Amino acid sequence: MYVKRFKDTPSFLNFGNAYNMLLPRDETECTEAALVRIKKNGFTPRHAHPDEEQVYFILEGKGRLKLADKETQVEGGTVAYIPRNTEHEVTCTSEEDLVYVYVATWPGGIPKDQKSWRKAYFKTS
Repeated sequence: MYVKRFKDTPSFLNFGNAYNMLLPRDETECTEAALVRIKKNGFTPRHAHPDEEQVYFILEGKGRLKLADKETQVEGGTVAYIPRNTEHEVTCTSEEDLVYVYVATWPGGIPKDQKSWRKAYFKTS
């Protein structure tokens, strides 16, 4: 079992965006969840995950979500599903921060070389 208050979860910066690792993949068989905060004009770089699906729950702010060759506007109260192998990026377009929770799942289980979230985000050995 794993239970934590958001404020007690590890926080870190990734590409200038603030993250709280709500549910580390290290604690699960196939899931990870994080709270992400992107400042005005900030973004997540375009990328894809070959073995991971993601769901974004947009909580606050407004942004632009690019999925493959499609672009859509998102705001608080929006949910988005990102299939495996789909290039995606998120940009904050509002004055206030764009805040969302992502939930990542690995349908085939988390690969052994990706089991540690710290190694995945910080590329440590």
